[in-house]
Amino acid sequence: MKLLTAAQLDATLAHTRQIGVSNIDYDKCSQELIDHGYSILTIPVHLQKDFWKTVELYPTISGTSKREFAYPDRTDGFMPFGMEYANSTNNVDLCERFCYRDKYRSDHRQHAFADHQFYRHIVDFESGISAIAELVLANIMQKFSIAEPLETRSSSYLQFCAYNKEYRKQDREYLQDRHEDGHLITFVKATRDGLVIFPNGEQQRVILADDEIIVFTGSLLTEMSDKRIPYMDHAVLNPAVQVERSSLVYFVIPELKRKYTSFIERRHLDLEKIANENHESFGNIPFTVTAEA
Repeated sequence: MKLLTAAQLDATLAHTRQIGVSNIDYDKCSQELIDHGYSILTIPVHLQKDFWKTVELYPTISGTSKREFAYPDRTDGFMPFGMEYANSTNNVDLCERFCYRDKYRSDHRQHAFADHQFYRHIVDFESGISAIAELVLANIMQKFSIAEPLETRSSSYLQFCAYNKEYRKQDREYLQDRHEDGHLITFVKATRDGLVIFPNGEQQRVILADDEIIVFTGSLLTEMSDKRIPYMDHAVLNPAVQVERSSLVYFVIPELKRKYTSFIERRHLDLEKIANENHESFGNIPFTVTAEA
């Protein structure tokens, strides 16, 4: 299979990023997020294909690639198992993690793993889901009469989670304990049921069709909206029997090196500080080096 050059890949991504994204009802989605904290969307066919290809190809990745393509200090590449945990219980997430951040794509090209088909499909999926995320947030901003666009792609990241059977523990209720992500919004697409959300504090199973993805809110958006928009707690259930489960999760985070004011009360917000503290509370390295560091 002939590999695309970096320039050809960039041109292809710029084109495919917009395919099918206009078919989503963003007005409905944004209103559901504001009122209920979650919404279910139909995603374009090419993103569905990218998702299933990542699931198919993940087992083909060598241990050497997992060791070498690892940058945990910037939440990028293959992350150490057990590094991330629930900030409410300190129980580690029972999954392997691969994180992709578009801001580091030029750095990735120096590594042979950037030619692996798993990586290529990850890049394609991020390209499309980030475009959808931008339009969802633009519609939310519009409903609060905020004209200034919210830049997110350079700070956001896509995460592949592999809940392998050997990581399951019988004494755990969840593979990933109840929490909220501390971001703006989060998109989740999984190979099987297991994700639960907690609207109004009540546990509710998430059932998605093959062409659907769920998006829910985080506390950064709650803070920006002066608590008008609720954040959504969620968790991943521990299945009764050992089964494999994989998911793609897109965490949407605002550009952290600029100043923000809240939507309604126009309060000054230090989102860099809040986002770093949230990220670190799960065992991760802060996104940015703050002035106090």
